[in-house]
Amino acid sequence: MTQDARQRIDQLRKELNHHNKLYYTDAKPEVSDQRYDELMAELATLERQHPEYQSPDSPTHRVGGQVLDGFETKDHARPMLSIDNTYDQEELTAWHRRVISGLGVESNDLFGDAQIEYVAEPKIDGVAISLRYEDGILVQALTRGNGQQGDDITANAKTVRNIPLKLEGNPPAVLEVRGEVYMPHASFKTINEKREQDGKELFANPRNATAGTLKQKDPKAVAKRNLRCFVHGRGVVEPDTWLTYFDFMQAIKTFGLPVNEYVKPFDKLDDVWQFIEDFADKRSELPYDTDGIVVKVNNLEAQEALGNTTKSPRWCIAYKYPAEQVQTQLLDITWQVGKGGTVTPVAELAPVFVAGTTVRRATLHNMDEINRKDIRVGDRVVVEKAGEIIPQVVSVVLEQRPDKTKPTSAPATCPSCDGPVVREDGETALRCNNPQCPAQVREKLIWFAGRGQMDIDGLGEKVVHQLADVDLLKSFGDVFKLKDHAGQILTLDRFGQTKLDNLISGIEQSKQRGLARLLGSLGIRHLGTKAARIIAQHFGDIDAIAKASVDELQDFEVMGNKSGIGPQIAQSLHDFLASDAGKQIIDDLNDAGVNLTEDKVAQPQDSPFVGKTLVITGSFADYDRKALTEQLQNLGAKVTGSVSKKTT
Repeated sequence: MTQDARQRIDQLRKELNHHNKLYYTDAKPEVSDQRYDELMAELATLERQHPEYQSPDSPTHRVGGQVLDGFETKDHARPMLSIDNTYDQEELTAWHRRVISGLGVESNDLFGDAQIEYVAEPKIDGVAISLRYEDGILVQALTRGNGQQGDDITANAKTVRNIPLKLEGNPPAVLEVRGEVYMPHASFKTINEKREQDGKELFANPRNATAGTLKQKDPKAVAKRNLRCFVHGRGVVEPDTWLTYFDFMQAIKTFGLPVNEYVKPFDKLDDVWQFIEDFADKRSELPYDTDGIVVKVNNLEAQEALGNTTKSPRWCIAYKYPAEQVQTQLLDITWQVGKGGTVTPVAELAPVFVAGTTVRRATLHNMDEINRKDIRVGDRVVVEKAGEIIPQVVSVVLEQRPDKTKPTSAPATCPSCDGPVVREDGETALRCNNPQCPAQVREKLIWFAGRGQMDIDGLGEKVVHQLADVDLLKSFGDVFKLKDHAGQILTLDRFGQTKLDNLISGIEQSKQRGLARLLGSLGIRHLGTKAARIIAQHFGDIDAIAKASVDELQDFEVMGNKSGIGPQIAQSLHDFLASDAGKQIIDDLNDAGVNLTEDKVAQPQDSPFVGKTLVITGSFADYDRKALTEQLQNLGAKVTGSVSKKTT
């Protein structure tokens, strides 16, 4: 019986791997989903009954394993470099000349009399990954990281259906390939629809959704996201018998690795450019996002001869397509109030499809931008997504402007509370200064509950609006009273007991985030998370901060470091805590049992980091970037995001 079980397990694995490839790589399924599920269930049952036959390449491992504690950082066997970009034909030709010069083709017998051959392929807009196979088995998957090291996401990568766990045929003993994990449009649409129903923040685009998914600590959650992968490069290959990149790509396709159908060889640069132009028309028809074409020298020995700069290979370049621009009608200009009272103009558009999604609204930034572009209701406007994410109005099609349009004027009153709208000296923004403005309160509550602030699971944007609509959320204190209104909440659309329990649990957990997180979550004007942390760690509790004068709030050292607590921040914080509204907020939070203290950080006397301004780059074996930043700050350093003249 045991031998029969082993044979059946082997047969099922082979059959399921075959069907995986047909369905996820070749798009030519031979069996129904129901039959596939039956085979998978049979295999899972047999493996449970016979744990001695468990194997890391079993198809059952795709559904996800145990929740991970974190991601270990590991070295890349070969660096994962970025690719230089180009945006027009002239720059592509200039790169071609650099390749010729670098190879000395005229006097080099590497090619003989032949021209340089290139390979062009789509630049998939996803997340870079390195897959390592040993004896045909997937043993490691790393993110790009800093190029030298990446996070080990092997457990998550195994859930990507078209990444084979075991290669077919006779692959090299060691085969390391580079690729791009992406989320198909259909999956992205489904996920965002579900997130909207759950009141969670929507993903901006499939790339962001993919990145967030791969960093999930629960592989089972990753498996549900329906990610896919295309392989587009090489790392370590031992033994390496290929002469050209194109031949290598054709070979790994026979091993079962997913290779894009549009990988094409060319022996003339003009043909490469024609391919780039032709592919531009295909992009919108594809079920996944692309943002360019990567052009590579085909000959692998030539690639080696050209080498790399510190950040990118000399033997390849990425042509990036310009942001997609479309025309549509500007139906109206509405005004949106942010958490700090900023009143921002929003373009209400006739629906138009831009860069993968339907756009109905776009930012107009401020009145200065409206006046500069002379944007008017009724205009035909040009819309694009800045960075492929945020819709914005680029320009007006003046020759199609209707008769009798009127210049846009700024509102005199707030669209939410009807209070006065002002424009303060030196600012481009319009502002409502009413702290009780309903729109501001809602935006502040969304910010308060968000990730990186109080991080309240289950209290996303949609849920905030849902609860505010029935007057259950009108202040920060109301958040902590929601458990008293459980019966009413359960009558709301899509609110069951489990969802309510998760919300109440998230609220209770948030009470212990500490004073630094709390201060940064209240939407106090000018007060960011860094300043909130410095103030909280110096004063230790909210009472001490409230009693401090403006001078005392800004005139102190944190481990030899005076910068970062400016007079504007100090004045704003002081005014907030001295106001009736601010006092009421603190009282409500205190009554709810929210922790209003922060551990004071001891002032090191002899730390070499005291007063230093540092920038962190790369990755480290024992710290993630956030933990290392906090450690350096606790030793007296100021950590900034980029190098400047203040960097020491």
